[in-house]
Parts: sequence; structure tokens; C-alpha cells
Amino acid sequence: MQISTKSKDDVYIIEIFGRMDSISSKEIEAKLNDVIEHNKKKILIDLAAVDYISSVGLRVLLAALKKQKEREGSIKLASLQPFVRDIFRMTGFDRIFSISLDQEEAIDKFNAQA
Repeated sequence: MQISTKSKDDVYIIEIFGRMDSISSKEIEAKLNDVIEHNKKKILIDLAAVDYISSVGLRVLLAALKKQKEREGSIKLASLQPFVRDIFRMTGFDRIFSISLDQEEAIDKFNAQA
């Protein structure tokens, strides 16, 4: 599992590569907490290279969203692979998170909020 980061405009983009499971979730959680604590208000998590997410991975994303909302920020997700998209639908997470087809669409949604 790898994590890369970049910024576009005022959106902080986190790209995750690999599986989001009990092994990798600690590293993802640490990265998200670090970004949130540095007051990045607009966080985009790109899951294009994630082909598997476990309940632990879902919990990490949900906890980050809760923390971010408490700080009056937001998290959007982009580029979900079919298996991951299905998991989000089955768990109802597709109604909790703003999910976009790609990074550009997510950034447009951030800009529309402003």
C-alpha cells in the first residue's frame, strides 16, 4: 500500500494505492489525521488504485469525515473501483460521502460549495 499527496488549488489530494485493510489502515488513518490537524479544509481522497476495502478501511474514512466536519471542513471521494463502489452502496456509505467519478469532478464540487 502506498499513499501520495498533492494539492490543486486549495484542495489537498490524497491518492491511495493498494488495499485498504487492517494492515494498511493504520498508515492511512495517521496520514488523514495529520492532514486534518494541519487545517486542510478540502480533502479529496482518490481511490482509483484501491481494489479492496475492508470494514476497517471504511471505519478510518468515516472517522476522518467526522473529524473533518467538526473542523468545518469536508472530505470527498473520487474514482471508486467497481468492487469498492459496491461496498459503499451495500453499507450505505454512498449516502454519507460525496463520491465523484474523478478528481476533476470532485474539485468542481468543492468549488461549487464555496
